[in-house]
Amino acid sequence: MSGILIATLLATASAKIPAGLSGGEALYSDCRGSREFVVGYAAGWLDKWNSDEFLARRIFAGAPPKPSRMVNSAHFAIAVGINVCIPEGTTAEAVGNTLCTFLEENPGMREATGDELMTTMAHYKYHCPIP
Repeated sequence: MSGILIATLLATASAKIPAGLSGGEALYSDCRGSREFVVGYAAGWLDKWNSDEFLARRIFAGAPPKPSRMVNSAHFAIAVGINVCIPEGTTAEAVGNTLCTFLEENPGMREATGDELMTTMAHYKYHCPIP
């Protein structure tokens, strides 16, 4: 009985979440206001990015060294557009402000999801130098 109640409550709560909450239009709307949502979204995205990068490094650190493996991972990174090097000490507020500037300068991108926007903006703004 309690499982049915929990499932009903979760379904009701999830039904009330507006579709596209983290889309470009919602983010841009907050850019013209308090920017709290944008900064929070940027902070969450940065945390997720750091976690993914850490896990990727652990996978390669534990693997036997093979040049072909590193070349393949580099090709994969370039193929999915994840060439991002955010400087140490960069705050979520700074990234949120950069996202707002990006959305202002690229109105055609506002239909994208928040993740797509953050990845695209970070790729262009915080592009890793090529050694």
